[in-house]
Amino acid sequence: MKLNVKKALIIFCFCLIIGGFLWFQHTLSASILRERDVIEGLTKQEVSLKGAIAQKYALLEVYRDALSKMEESRVEFPADNVAFFAAIEKVIAGNKLKINKVNPVKSTDPERTAVLVSCEGDYLNLLSAISDMRGNKPVVRLFSLSIKGQKKGPVSADMSLETIMKGE
Repeated sequence: MKLNVKKALIIFCFCLIIGGFLWFQHTLSASILRERDVIEGLTKQEVSLKGAIAQKYALLEVYRDALSKMEESRVEFPADNVAFFAAIEKVIAGNKLKINKVNPVKSTDPERTAVLVSCEGDYLNLLSAISDMRGNKPVVRLFSLSIKGQKKGPVSADMSLETIMKGE
């Protein structure tokens, strides 16, 4: 009987060891499967976050482009009458027009400063000067224009221009 008890004890221990080993393998494989699921979920989350980051960078580029365009189109207001007259004279003289006179006049708005400019020159140069006033940094508004001339030769123009001074 001693031999049968020893055999039974050895078989029991062997079964216990095999059972523990199988239980350990089962737990380890279940843990590995859970970790794989977690890794798969994190991979999906990484892809979606990368997409969100790419979208944010695209929006940032659009914002920077818009900001740079705003900086380019930023307007300035002349500090005083001298700066206003100088800006007008620069545009007119730059387009090869002769300035006959520059006189301050009453503006349509009391908050604005206005000036009457009489000049003469080539018609196309006059059109170019008017176009350049739109692209000039100091804000200038043309509110009256009178052009006189013949079919050939120079034209004479009277322009009323106004602006808002910087401190007003």
